[in-house]
Amino acid sequence: MRILIQLIFIFFLMTSKTYPQTGIVSFGEIQSMGMGGSYGQDYNAVLVFNKNNSLFITRKDSLEGGHLREHKKFTDSNGKLLAISSVVTNPKGFLYYNDLKSKTLYSRDLGFSYVEDNTIRFNWKILAETKTIGDYTVQKATASFRGRDYTAWFTTKIPLPFGPWKLSGLPGLILEAYDTHKEIYWYFKNIEYPSKQEYLLKKIKAPNNGWITFEEYRKEQIKSFLDSRMAGRMAAENIGASGGADKGMTGYIEIFKID
Repeated sequence: MRILIQLIFIFFLMTSKTYPQTGIVSFGEIQSMGMGGSYGQDYNAVLVFNKNNSLFITRKDSLEGGHLREHKKFTDSNGKLLAISSVVTNPKGFLYYNDLKSKTLYSRDLGFSYVEDNTIRFNWKILAETKTIGDYTVQKATASFRGRDYTAWFTTKIPLPFGPWKLSGLPGLILEAYDTHKEIYWYFKNIEYPSKQEYLLKKIKAPNNGWITFEEYRKEQIKSFLDSRMAGRMAAENIGASGGADKGMTGYIEIFKID
């Protein structure tokens, strides 16, 4: 009997290592690009992770309780109009799958482009400052990435290098992150860890025409920006109005240099 108990215990240890624990973090994601502060639409988002991979999902119909498609006015705390922007979700959402083994991030990104990106690198500066988020003590880190300066708060209690969107590479799970003016802001809502919902952590299915590289995606986004800027200028000229100041790609999370 004693031997049987020992064998059961050994089997438990082996299987617990074979099947890593899964966790789910619920975030709020406020997108206010170009507004100079955290004034934009507040979307629901989730990060599903285990020790090998993570999947970040945002702007998905089911996370919002249904499809969103509208134009909304966004104002600052004084009521000043900052922007009239589209609030849109879709059935699949925007997806970001981080594969540690291949050091590659697969995404269903803007323009519904399917991107295979192995160029993501963060040079994090870890600071001594700490605070509490939920039940976790988190530590501050900063880094620059594709046109924005980010602050992230991570916990070493969950020593996995994942976070919202494309943020990664810290010695603990990121529970909050934002850029300088909180024009993009991911804030913690709750966490289920461990979770039995490991079925949610699925690799993004490759499209029929295959993945595009990050460089191809970058060129797509620059072209889209230039086309929309030209259309805006033409519309302004047609009604005899000014096209307004050129703010570059500040309306995007990733601000690419235009050659």
